[in-house]
Order: sequence, then C-alpha cells, then structure tokens
Amino acid sequence: MGRKKKKQMKPWCWYCNREFDDEKILIQHQKAKHFKCHICYKKLYTGPGLAIHCMQVHKEKIDKVPNSLPGRNNTEIEIYGMEGIPEEDAKAHEKNKNKKIAEVTSELDSGDDNSNPPTTSGATPMMNGMGNIPPPMPYGPGMGPMSNPMMGGMGGPMGGPMMNPMGGMGGPMMGGPMGGM
Repeated sequence: MGRKKKKQMKPWCWYCNREFDDEKILIQHQKAKHFKCHICYKKLYTGPGLAIHCMQVHKEKIDKVPNSLPGRNNTEIEIYGMEGIPEEDAKAHEKNKNKKIAEVTSELDSGDDNSNPPTTSGATPMMNGMGNIPPPMPYGPGMGPMSNPMMGGMGGPMGGPMMNPMGGMGGPMMGGPMGGM
C-alpha cells in the first residue's frame, strides 16, 4: 500500500471563515460580501482597494471590512482569494479543521447502534387488516388499468369513450403511441 496523500485544504474566506469548493467562487464571494462599496455598490478586489476607492471617489474613510468577523476587519491587509492570508491564521484554521474532523470520526467510531437510521423491510405494513396489497401501479398517459397499449388510449373499458387527464373526451393523445394521427 502506498503513502497516504495529504488532502488538499478547501479555499476559505479569511474574513468570515466560510469554506468554498473553488477559489474562483471564494473571490466572487469576497467581492460581493466584503469588498463591495456601500455607496455606489462597485465590487473591488481587496480591502485596501475598497478603502482607497471610498477615500478617492466618495471622500469617506472606511475603517473596517464589511461583513467580517471581529478581529478580521483590517482594511490594510491585502487578501485576494487565498493569497495574503496571514500564515498564523492559515495554520490555526487548518488545525481547527483537523480537530473537528477528528471529533467527527471519533463520534462515528464510538457511536452506538441507535445512531444508525432504521432500515425498512421490503414488505408493506398491514393497514386496516387488508394484508399485503401491492402498491397502485402508475399508468402512463392514456393507459388506464383496462386499456390496451396497442390502442393508444383510444377508449376506456370495452372500447367506449374515455376521459383524458385534461378533462375532455378521449381520442388519440398527441405524442402517444399513435403519433397524433
């Protein structure tokens, strides 16, 4: 057996700790949630870019990144996707993630039998003393329980007229086996 490959860490947002499947989606998230100007709604690429934009265009000082966790709202740290994340925060995130994975796997290993979902048997339960009655059969359009598949829904029992699902009298249904003659 070969060496166990180290699992690649999912991209995550430094500002709100949310994980993403792809770094492109992370960048879209950062632009929409953390780097969008609250005045003109322009989406910028970084926190410092947002601060500079607000100062130059709107003459307003931004002191924190919007929608960020406490302590993660610094506008001077240049973060774009996963680039620029402080190394100690990246290590702390990975350590925290590994700890949560270890807790989940230990819960699964030591879990009792009640944690398994109940299995259903193939037999249907008896209802009102009726015993084992097969479930109702789904019929295709124009194919009632007594219609002949070769007739294509041209009549009900004994060849008489039949109500179609739309409420009108039966006849060849468009797209049926007869092709809408």
